[in-house]
Amino acid sequence: MSTAQAPEEAPPNAGIEVDEDEADSALGDDDISTYTETVRSSLFQGVQENGRLYHRYGDSLYILPEDEREQKRLDMQHVMFLSALKGKLVLAPIEEGRVHEVLDLGTGTGIWAIEFADAHPESLVLGIDISPIQPRSIPPNAKFEVDDFDQQWTYNKKFDLIHARMLLTASADFPRLFQQSFDALRPGGWFEIQDLYMPLLCDDGTMQGTALEEWNDIYMEACRRIKRDPSWTAKYKDWLIQAGFVNVREELFRWPVGPWARDPYLKAMGIWNRANMLEGLDGFTVRLWTMALGMTPEEVQLFLVQVRKDLKDRRIHSYWPM
Repeated sequence: MSTAQAPEEAPPNAGIEVDEDEADSALGDDDISTYTETVRSSLFQGVQENGRLYHRYGDSLYILPEDEREQKRLDMQHVMFLSALKGKLVLAPIEEGRVHEVLDLGTGTGIWAIEFADAHPESLVLGIDISPIQPRSIPPNAKFEVDDFDQQWTYNKKFDLIHARMLLTASADFPRLFQQSFDALRPGGWFEIQDLYMPLLCDDGTMQGTALEEWNDIYMEACRRIKRDPSWTAKYKDWLIQAGFVNVREELFRWPVGPWARDPYLKAMGIWNRANMLEGLDGFTVRLWTMALGMTPEEVQLFLVQVRKDLKDRRIHSYWPM
């Protein structure tokens, strides 16, 4: 998990240039709202593939589904992050009352944005995602928009805090994403990204020769083929510094898969994370492997039978590096 701060004084030409023609547009807010609602309605239909529902927005290569099953998993994962961060929504040392504009990248179900808005009524929180799956009943200081953060940003305001979580495989160009985040922050603002590093690790050799290890290797290869390498997480700190951030801090966590750890907290986290992986395995794998490797859904599902058995095997001591 990486936290980075924009310098108090931004370097020259760090901001996004304003399109003067767009500023003079006669399109009113009411027209935009009507158009947005129409688009939202069509996007809600989603795309059915192999029994799962996926987003319809643009031509993004995002591999995870957006159906109710995945939404429940994302909300469970949010609870895991809260546990890891000891109840905090961010590790960045934000000053109470001074965080007015907040951007949540890849907001998913919107649970982080909603909880941050509730906890910080002085903040205006904007959550963006390619899937319009967020609830309609939200705090008055929260807002959600359908947008792809991997495209060119056109925000006409600066943010005090930009938050991102579990973006691995969601961006084709993290250095560009971090540069856009830097440019969109006010001087002294904070950027925080909480993410998983892959491949999954095991320190004692118990994963060797298992279907889980094979899944791990094949997953990495499939991601590389679509140019979404999840090992890029290890480069975040360097890329943040290259973008111009200062006070860059990286904090590492290990989330066991299963209750094999001796430490009571890690044992509990392992139970949660095993449930997370078992519930998410289908969504993590099927679309990616059929798209990148040309496997049939039936071939993928047959392979995952043994992977699920390995995930339940306490003798295999794998973990997520966070």
